[in-house]
Amino acid sequence: MTGLPAFVTDLGRETLRAPRAGVRRLLEMDLPMEARWLGLLLVTVLSVFVTGLSLLLLPPVSEPGILALLADPYVGVPSQALSLVVAAAAIAGIGHLFGGKGGFADALLVIVWIEFLMTVAQVAELAVMLLVPPVGAVLAFAVLAWFLWVIVNAIAELHGFSNLVLVALGLVVGFVVVVIALALLLSGLGILTVT
Repeated sequence: MTGLPAFVTDLGRETLRAPRAGVRRLLEMDLPMEARWLGLLLVTVLSVFVTGLSLLLLPPVSEPGILALLADPYVGVPSQALSLVVAAAAIAGIGHLFGGKGGFADALLVIVWIEFLMTVAQVAELAVMLLVPPVGAVLAFAVLAWFLWVIVNAIAELHGFSNLVLVALGLVVGFVVVVIALALLLSGLGILTVT
């Protein structure tokens, strides 16, 4: 494997092994804003496709609910893109409140990259769940825990923070704020109904 696929694979491995080093290398590329927005669009479409594939291959026992909504391209793509943009803005804004140095453009790049890695991991989880269902469930929890570790380290590197516990607390607060903001926005647009 050579060229871009080899680079992406290598950077992905580095990000998963040593998140701060991987994110540092990603940010040092200094990609233009157009590439960051294009990355957002591509990873959003990929994520919606994988969600739809998951529902097709492993249909839920009960009503699919929000997953079915996110698998619909007309709802899923804009909703997913909006959630990633809001998450990047929250990471940049909350980080700045505590003296962080990362701006929106870099936060967007980091969020897009992590979302890409999570989508690739979701494909691997799907394959394992189809072949060995009990192992797939355990793998899903392991992947979630691993990605929380990656995200905390990525945010710390983005902002130049050293205390990972405080970054984790900030991430929890930020997540709650983003979920509430998105729920209000989506319900205001009539996409999500709150009962």
